[in-house]
Amino acid sequence: MTMSDRSLTILAIGDLHYSNLAQQRGQTPPSRGELARTLLKKVFLRLEHMGVKPDVAVVLGDLTENGDDPAATVDLVALYGELSRTGVPFLTLPGNHDLDTAHFNDRFGTPAGLYRFGGYGLVVLNDIFKGVSHECIRPAGQFNLLRDIHAKNPNLPLVALQHAPVYPPIDSHYPYRPQNVAEIIESYENNGVVLSLSAHYHPGQRPRFHNEVMYHTVASLSEPPFHFSLIRLEGPKVEIEEQTLALKLPDVPDVHCHTEYAYCGTTIDTAPSIALAEAMGVQTLCLTEHAFHLYFGKHDALDFEWMTRPEMVERAWASPGRFRMEAYRRYVERLRSPFIKLGLELDLYGDGQLLLAPEDAAFDWDVLIGAIHRVAGFERGKTPQAEAEKLFMRDLEYLVGYDIHVLAHPFRFFAKNGLKIPVHLYDEVAGLLSDNNVAAEVNYHTPAYKPDPEFIRICVEKDVKIALASDSHDLSEVGEFWPHLNVLRKAGVTPKTFADTLFRLKQSAD
Repeated sequence: MTMSDRSLTILAIGDLHYSNLAQQRGQTPPSRGELARTLLKKVFLRLEHMGVKPDVAVVLGDLTENGDDPAATVDLVALYGELSRTGVPFLTLPGNHDLDTAHFNDRFGTPAGLYRFGGYGLVVLNDIFKGVSHECIRPAGQFNLLRDIHAKNPNLPLVALQHAPVYPPIDSHYPYRPQNVAEIIESYENNGVVLSLSAHYHPGQRPRFHNEVMYHTVASLSEPPFHFSLIRLEGPKVEIEEQTLALKLPDVPDVHCHTEYAYCGTTIDTAPSIALAEAMGVQTLCLTEHAFHLYFGKHDALDFEWMTRPEMVERAWASPGRFRMEAYRRYVERLRSPFIKLGLELDLYGDGQLLLAPEDAAFDWDVLIGAIHRVAGFERGKTPQAEAEKLFMRDLEYLVGYDIHVLAHPFRFFAKNGLKIPVHLYDEVAGLLSDNNVAAEVNYHTPAYKPDPEFIRICVEKDVKIALASDSHDLSEVGEFWPHLNVLRKAGVTPKTFADTLFRLKQSAD
């Protein structure tokens, strides 16, 4: 393989400091190691939205916060599970906070050595950390390993992976760099290393060349704004793109985040959702639950028979506590704050009635979101496209006539049922929303449905507000607004126009 034929995309992650079952040992802000497993999952969700699938992921040490705790082994297994489920090959190496090298490598199966990807050789190097200050030194055996790899593969460009930073120097009393760093640099220059990747120094170090070797220290994933790096190698060319999970979001709410009351939830859980939303830069988080999940048991809720059987709705509303509705209201009302707002996601039933009991309509909700998940009279695989569109528009006219603030995932019904998105209805739907002062939601929860910038553009032209919604059913979705901001940009909505175009909650009188 010639140099010009080689290409490789590397996802580089540093310093998770995960602590779940293992006892934390004095971890202080800004580190958020307790969120690290979800942060790791969020990285791969972000890459999915970006349309990037790396050839290999490298995790550059300090996966756990307290490797001395026996429970750290189980925490490592949890991280291994998150990495392996992605389907992306991965390499890991121990840091100064992890289990001892032998046990760590036994867990992950990527000990020091050569790993080939895309015409490059990734070399995992295990340094030694000693003493209370974790002084780092590279043992002679690791120098010999690199030398032998280069001797056997003289034309193979190498990427060195280690925990401690190598270059440039760091002005600190703490010994971040190895004691024998000068010898390490010389070994790289003499043994075919084109790129050196490190972690350990949480602020990270921007990429820079030194004697034809590129050095990059990846900033910590566990500290705001939660960094990771994408490295693209094309022949001799190295490009490094630094990303953050937290975004500078406009002063608008996430209008649509589910709770543990959702039958369709996976890992969603309110307490960590709040912590994640705050960490990701969300300004206001709306806990917005499916009303039909609160009025009915799981089986009845998800078979949607209640849509055409009003007697089921009447029984639910007459039952003690309206099944789980009163319990949900008591729960979320205890959480209401300037940051946490309360909402419901509402569907239709019967002949276009809103599924909201009178007692619940009188409650002080911050946001009510109308949704069309099913359409009465539609049969998947049987109802023609044109008839489905008529039924959809019938229900939409009913829905926007009620006192709702936002229309959830406007055209997702079509994508979920294998139908074409009716772009010819964009103008009519936007007109209905405008006439009824209902915002259009931008929502990326369902992979099959992606908001169309053209619909957003038409909405903006008609003065329809745009509501940003994570529609989180999984913790990894909380605060993930990269695709939302990206589609707004494509629709011509820039930060300068956010004040005029984005939906905001009404401020309370107090």
